[in-house]
This record gives sequence, structure tokens and C-alpha cells, in this order.
Amino acid sequence: MGVVAVGVEQAQAGSAGKKGMEGAAKAHAFATDVVARRWPGASLERIEALRGDASTRSYLRAWLDVPAGASAPPTVVIMVLQDSSVAMSSEELSVFGTGGPKELPFVNVARFLSRHTDALPALYGVAADASLIVLEDVGDVPLWDAARTGDAEELFGSALDQIAALQARAVDDGSGCYAFGQAFDERLFAWEFEHFLEFGIGAAPTSLVQASRDELHAVARRLDMLPRVFAHRDYHAWNIHYWQGRLRFIDFQDALLAPALYDVASLMTDRMTPEIVVPELAERLLRRFYENQSAGRLESFEETRASYMLLALQRVLKVVGRFNYLADVKGKPAYRAMLPVVCSTARQLLSSADGVGATAELFALAVRDGSDAGVGAAQ
Repeated sequence: MGVVAVGVEQAQAGSAGKKGMEGAAKAHAFATDVVARRWPGASLERIEALRGDASTRSYLRAWLDVPAGASAPPTVVIMVLQDSSVAMSSEELSVFGTGGPKELPFVNVARFLSRHTDALPALYGVAADASLIVLEDVGDVPLWDAARTGDAEELFGSALDQIAALQARAVDDGSGCYAFGQAFDERLFAWEFEHFLEFGIGAAPTSLVQASRDELHAVARRLDMLPRVFAHRDYHAWNIHYWQGRLRFIDFQDALLAPALYDVASLMTDRMTPEIVVPELAERLLRRFYENQSAGRLESFEETRASYMLLALQRVLKVVGRFNYLADVKGKPAYRAMLPVVCSTARQLLSSADGVGATAELFALAVRDGSDAGVGAAQ
């Protein structure tokens, strides 16, 4: 979720005029109905757009007119969905079959998570056509911003404590949560490595690309052997908000089964997080997680560290491919500006990992690090 408010008129102008106006009017009408039914006496006062992120979702913040003594919150957030919001890899790998999911993954996963944690936003209403969701407002301060001005170690440590506790509680209860129907297995790890080679690498010798592919497929097989637990999948410092003294997380709709350290790697290496979570701090945080976790725990801290480094490498290479894809294919060039710091993290991880010499060589030769603007595809 983005955190920068812009005027509704500006949002309408930027979303194809009449269509944008109709969408805003629909969102306003739906939120008005939800507010009236949930909090009698309260009414919708105004709405403003929130700047979005990488997904096809967009968000509006609605201010409420709350009479004295009423229990309604001062604001709510409206999620606007352009499609079923299924992860790109889930579509490519046909996780939900040809017909897609039977209900919105966000709603499906939220229903399960609400029984195991109070860290996600409350869900107040879902439109009949599944195009709008009214949610609790958890503010505009992502963990990244809070950590830059506060106690970074304690904030990131609390986020790790939260995910360790959730992994222990979030066990398949037979209720049909989509997260338990898909997993980060060898096939999905390999697919994401291919995404990196396709969009993150420019022109390079075919033999070197193939050597890297062989190495990365071997890594995928190693990662496939790790025990799996419930994973948020996008558990990073921009999907965790600091709100009213505690951490709340959003964008959990792509949850699945994955190694316990996947969300840890996501939290500590995404985007420019290593600017705050430097190696010494990362080591202390990783030990804190290891000492607190119960689900998916490995035999020793040394084994935990090695698996963490491999998962961090896998994820950061995926991000290099993904950010280039978002810039080139989805028309979101702002992601190119984040590539230099992401590539710096990737270089550090490649230099310390075993069995990825060809990939390190390919990365040094042909990575698309944001300095180019054309589409490059490895062969």
C-alpha cells in the first residue's frame, strides 16, 4: 500500500477521466453504505487517493463524520481491485486452475489470519463484485520510516518476533485457506530464478547464462528440501506499518507455505533495508529469530544462517528481475531507481555463497542495474 495522499480529482484525471470518476463514485457509494450499516449515525465525509505500489490494487482513504459517543474510527481505507489480485507466479503456474480462485485471496487469507493474530487490518466490508474492500486504517508510517527515526533493532526484532509467533500458530485447520494449497517448492523457486534471468540480465553469452541457470536450479533443489511453514511472502518494511505503538501488516494475500526463513530474508534484505539492517545487526536479528522460533526450526544456528543467506540470495535475485519487469513491462519506471541498492545487496550475497560462481560472473557482466532503460532478455 502506498502512503502518499493525492486529491481524488487528481486520481480521477490520472485514471482515464470518465472511467476514473465512475470508479471513485462507486467506491464512495460502497463505503458510504458500509459505514452506515456498521456504525449507525456515522457518515462518509470525504475521500482521498493513496499512491499505490507494484500491484494492480489502488487505495483510497475515507474520512468519517462521527457523532459524539459513536464507536466509529475517524478514517477507513478502501482497497480498489482491478482483478482478482493473484500473484503473477500463481497465474503462471496455474495454482488456481483455469478458472482462478473462487474468492478474493485477500479475503480468504484474512479470514484465516484473523483467528491467529490481531496484526492485520480489520475487514469491514467486501463489494458483491469483489472490486472493493473497506478496511481498518493502519496509518501512513511503514516500518522503514519508523526505523529510520526510532530504535531500528527493536522495531525489526519485534517484526521478527511477530512472524515467528504467527508461523507457530498458523497451521492448516482445514478451513480452505489458500495459503496451504501452494508452496515455495523447487518449481516456484526455479520459476523466479527464470524471471531474474529473463528480465534482470541483459545481453550475455548463451553458455554463461546456461551455466547460471544450472547453478540456480541446483539452489532451487536445495531450498525445496527445507521445512515449510505459513509465510506472508511479502513481509518487508513497506508492508508492515507502525500504528498506535505496535506493528500491523498488510498485503498478505499471496501467502503460501515456504521455508521459515523466507519471510526473515524478505524483511532484512528487501529494497534498501540493508542500509539500516547492516550485517552486524542482521546477525543479531537472525539469532533473535532463531531463539524465538519453533515452527520450521533447523538443527543449529549455523545451519539457520546458511539457509537464510541462500534464501536471501534467491529473493534478491527475484527482486532484480521483478523491478526490471515492473519498469519495462508494467510501465512503472520508479522501480528502476531502486535497482542500484538491490544489486549491491545481490553482489554481497553472491560473493559469499557457494556454488554460484557462474551466476556471480553473469551478474557482474550483464545485470540490468537501473542504468539502462531498454528491455533485456537472457537467452
